[in-house]
Amino acid sequence: MKLFLKYIFPVFLSLTILISCQKEYETIDVIDDRNVQEYIQQNKLNVSEYQSTGIYYQVVAPGTGPEVQYSDMVPAIITTRSLDGKYLSIDTFSVSNRYYNYLGYFNPEAIRLGVKEVLKKSNGTIRMIVPSRQAYGRNGLGSIPGNTSLDITVRVLDLAKIAEYEDFTIKKYMQSNSLTGFTKTSSGLYYKISQPGTGSSISTSSTIVANYTGKLLNGVVFDKAAVGSEATFTLNSLVTGWKEALPLIKQGGAIRLIVPSSLAYGLNGSTPTIPSFSALDFDIAVTEVK
Repeated sequence: MKLFLKYIFPVFLSLTILISCQKEYETIDVIDDRNVQEYIQQNKLNVSEYQSTGIYYQVVAPGTGPEVQYSDMVPAIITTRSLDGKYLSIDTFSVSNRYYNYLGYFNPEAIRLGVKEVLKKSNGTIRMIVPSRQAYGRNGLGSIPGNTSLDITVRVLDLAKIAEYEDFTIKKYMQSNSLTGFTKTSSGLYYKISQPGTGSSISTSSTIVANYTGKLLNGVVFDKAAVGSEATFTLNSLVTGWKEALPLIKQGGAIRLIVPSSLAYGLNGSTPTIPSFSALDFDIAVTEVK
């Protein structure tokens, strides 16, 4: 009996330790699912699961535009936040969460699935609660840590209504910043002349010397030529908004422009400083016309 106990006790102890470890250890899938369910309950979200993937979705605004295919170039505004609140990327007029690309290139895959298989059409919005294994996994991405589950909202714009959307955005920006006295042209450009100038006239073939500040509608300055460090350029080489507006003043004049992306850097933007379909705010003073 003593010999039996001598051998059976270590085996029993090993089994106890093994079972205890199995109970204490949780896979990332289990942790993900628990975090997602707790987040949904805490925020009282009315969501549905997408085909047992662990991804939950809510169509915030059904799409009313054309059906979206993976091979389509899609303009989208994407808001991303971590379930723990430590990471947040939200649209503020014109920042880095604006995208224009083939839908098949959007990441993570949950965005592609949500837009193509659930939302299906442009001019709509979908919200997705995405477990980390369906997001950026254990390695994370940039400022998003590894094993981070995400709350992602995707607004898919209708290409045919980009001009309408941008004009709404510009008006909202002007209202928020108490900007008045602007004139809107038929192209969608807004301008305000503070000094008409008295010197030489300006044409698109003119070479001008100017100081200016260019900023995004979230206030970020992307380009600047200060007084005393003026820039010299041929007007014909600049964005369409400048070519349209600067002939409205003369040498010594000053003008402010709010330029829709169609008259600036378009749907693609100009990396890395100007995101996709960004309207721009310019203050320009022309000191010399050659």
